[in-house]
Amino acid sequence: MNYIHWLSLGLGLVLLEFFIPGTYVIWFGFAALIMVGVVSFVALTTTQQVIVFSVIAAICAIIGLYVYKKLMNLAKVAPESKNLNNTVAQYIGRRFKLVQDVVDGRSKVSIGDTVWLVECDDNLKSGDDVKITGIKDGVILTAQKPE
Repeated sequence: MNYIHWLSLGLGLVLLEFFIPGTYVIWFGFAALIMVGVVSFVALTTTQQVIVFSVIAAICAIIGLYVYKKLMNLAKVAPESKNLNNTVAQYIGRRFKLVQDVVDGRSKVSIGDTVWLVECDDNLKSGDDVKITGIKDGVILTAQKPE
């Protein structure tokens, strides 16, 4: 492969980034564009070129992850939007009524049209208010008697 092949591949991958969702293909395009310079100055076999490209692509991907991590940390996200797509996390801090007595540390709360399993240490009765304090195993809410 000569530098024209790498230039075509690099430009193709960078342009492909405009048409597919995500932001990862561009880093492989940058790696291919770096290969243009490598192939222009160093005579390598195709196998050596693929190995060098793989190493450069891995480095570019790691740089990309670092850049996007920094950008995400700089992004200002409003606290009320932080759990926008995490419905269960939106319940933390809210109060609900138990729909049955606590037995062996477990009960249920009705939230909207759904009944959720809830764990709490207090001996509470049906109809008592509880405050959701966390999530256990992604599907069990933890609660305590509100203060």
